[in-house]
Amino acid sequence: MGCTLCPRACKVNRSEKSGYCSAGEDLLVGSVVIHRGEEPPLVQGAGSGAIFFSGCPLKCSYCQNMQISHHATGHTLSASELASYMKRLQDLGCSNINLVTPTHYTYEILDALDRAHDLGLSLPVIINSSGYEAVSTLELWKDHADIYLMDLKYGDNPTGSILSNVGDYWDVARQSIAYIFESAGVLRMDQEGRGVAGLVVRHLVLPGMLSNPFAVLDFLSDLSVEIPVSIMSQYNPDPYRGDINDMKRPLVKDEYETVLERALELGFSTIFKQDMDACRMYVPDFKATDPFGDEPNLL
Repeated sequence: MGCTLCPRACKVNRSEKSGYCSAGEDLLVGSVVIHRGEEPPLVQGAGSGAIFFSGCPLKCSYCQNMQISHHATGHTLSASELASYMKRLQDLGCSNINLVTPTHYTYEILDALDRAHDLGLSLPVIINSSGYEAVSTLELWKDHADIYLMDLKYGDNPTGSILSNVGDYWDVARQSIAYIFESAGVLRMDQEGRGVAGLVVRHLVLPGMLSNPFAVLDFLSDLSVEIPVSIMSQYNPDPYRGDINDMKRPLVKDEYETVLERALELGFSTIFKQDMDACRMYVPDFKATDPFGDEPNLL
């Protein structure tokens, strides 16, 4: 039986060829880095220990990680090698292990986490996801993941089809986020303000409000206004590959503030926000020795 880890369920035998996600049999990692660009509770201490996996079940036409997400470039690691990097991130003072786009390597990463725990890993583990997840795969992570940092990219299916080449994003992401909320609850922190477990939801506001942010916020508020929402202004038009005029320009302040105001009106207890210059700060170069310009790639 072929791969069914993501909701596309392409059923490709990845020992013979790559799946839709561009991943084959080998576990490919684009970067292992101390990352300080996540939400405040996730970067306490030295920062978040981020492991960026190559390939992705989505094909967003504006992805800032396109070098590794679309082209699946990276370093081949064994489960033992990945476990050693996890332990090294802990030794460097990171507050968590941040698994960025891990779905298509679920079995290999779960093996690595078991090995890392044998080495002494004790940090919370973050699933940092596009939100396009199968509940059956999320169930596999239940005893291994602590924090779920989930995108909710679009408030309707047609936009997901146009911008990410997936026609059921809104339906699937709502189901996955509802499942995580019921099973993991909202983000909890320790006495020092470090996130230890639970759900955080991100929404990147797109120019022209194309992401349908009001529908996103309405859905989340119906689940619980205690869910921390991270409303992001960092859209950068440079990676965009498409013909939509609005997507060829940056987000403007009025658009972003309109979404923030809606979140406040709905009564969310925790809202993370960004400055309007964030679009220049969070586009990594995975070909560089320091992808985010401040810390070296440990690979």
